[in-house]
Amino acid sequence: MTDENVSGEPNKDSGSDDTGLVPHRVLDTASRRAAGTVYLIGALIASGLVLATGSNLMWLTAVLPLLGIAGYQFVAGRRIMTSDMEAIEIASDAATFDVGHASATLGFTGLTARPVWQVLAFEAGPIPRHQALVTVDALTGEVTGSFAEAVEPV
Repeated sequence: MTDENVSGEPNKDSGSDDTGLVPHRVLDTASRRAAGTVYLIGALIASGLVLATGSNLMWLTAVLPLLGIAGYQFVAGRRIMTSDMEAIEIASDAATFDVGHASATLGFTGLTARPVWQVLAFEAGPIPRHQALVTVDALTGEVTGSFAEAVEPV
């Protein structure tokens, strides 16, 4: 686990530190490039078989689909540039109230599975009176959407 893939406070032992935070790894969509490489190698092997056997139909049934999947994996395999903690800070700045508690979840949008952080934030205080859902682009750190509402008392 490298420092660039770790959120939370690093600790010196395997337990938590004084803040109670334990590091966890955030998956990066750039690892899809490895899958793209495997599909590309599969397409090269299938091309060799097509040339060796002379079966032209295999170009359509094996080689082209593998090349298409490999290309998609390379396009969709972009490195996430904004961490979950950075997304929470960006969402806190975008909220119309002082944020107390917030959490971030990684989601994807569009045909190329663009990564976006979905941040749920609650107003500071013993009883939150407002909540907001803010989406932050994980590649650029820009706010792509925001919805805030009052929390109804129970």
